[in-house]
This record gives sequence, C-alpha cells and structure tokens, in this order.
Amino acid sequence: MDNCFIDITVEFLAVAFHNILYYGSVYPGNVFDTRRKYSVVVYRCRHPEVNHYINSCLKSVEECLKCGTLRRLEFAVTNDEYNPIVKFVFHFDKNSVHEENSDAYLVQVEQNLRAFCLNLNTIIGKFQNNIENKSFTIFLHTNESSAVSMSINPDLQEFPYVEVEDKTEDCERILPLRRFELRGYSIDTYVEIK
Repeated sequence: MDNCFIDITVEFLAVAFHNILYYGSVYPGNVFDTRRKYSVVVYRCRHPEVNHYINSCLKSVEECLKCGTLRRLEFAVTNDEYNPIVKFVFHFDKNSVHEENSDAYLVQVEQNLRAFCLNLNTIIGKFQNNIENKSFTIFLHTNESSAVSMSINPDLQEFPYVEVEDKTEDCERILPLRRFELRGYSIDTYVEIK
C-alpha cells in the first residue's frame, strides 16, 4: 500500500477521533487543546490515557493499512453500559483506476479533509443527547491473518485485541459525511445512529 496514503490516513483519523470526542461531548471541553489542521481549528485531547488508547489504535490501523487488510473502521460513542449510541464509520476501498498525476499536490485531499472536519461540527448537533458517562470504542474490520500477525507483533502486544462476532445491527438512520479519493483509494465516511 502507498506510504503517502497510509501517513495521510492515519493523521486524518487522529484528527477525526479527537474531534468526535470533543464535539460529541464525550469528555469536558477543558481537556482539549485547539490546533490548526487543514486550515481549520481542530481539537486534541490532553488526557494521557485517552491519547495512549487512540495512538495504540492508530498503530494497529497503520499495520492493517500496510497489509492492505483494513476494510472498515468504526469509532463508536457509547453510553454508560458501553452500547453504541452512534458510530462514525470510515470505509476503505481500492480504486481499480487511478491516475498517478491526479491531485499530485494533494490540494483536493486537503479540501476534502477540511470539509470533513467542518461537516463533523454541524452533523453532531443532529444527534446530540444528554447521556452522561459516555465513552468510546474503536472497531477495526480486518481479516483473521491480520489479527493474528498483530497479536504477535511486539510493538502492538500491549494493546489487547478482542474478536467480535460478525453480526448485523440495525440503525435508525445513516448520515453521509464525506467521500474522497486519496492516492488510488476511496474513503467513505458516514454516521450510523442507533
């Protein structure tokens, strides 16, 4: 897999995760710092345990992307019983046709990432609720061989992997966020509201 795609995707997911936590009011606003990314203000949590969890997940994402086995990632905001309230879904597809010189300077990619961040701010208001004690979980949809190789990788061993049964869940509605192309891959982003 293209290293540029991997680097940009992992960086984008880090920004997305922290902003979902901020706009979803999973943690109080005072534990976030503001930064500029993609020419807009974004948020980053200062809590070391939250950052450790997110960074560990992102290492796993990077490993799956390198192997070409990550198909879908779900960032679920959960209630106090750890049941998902809402899922932010990132779906990855390899394009069969890719023009090498298309968006060579990544201008369109940056515009799409900026649009995602701005859209996130407005769309979260559509399902905000007053549930206290929210938390979050990150689900990686990959294959079994990838899961096994990550579990024996010494760089990833401190992070536990739990296989989840393949089951279909109904959701009340799906709200699309953004679809964009990046170095021969498509990333679809949408929200599943429970």
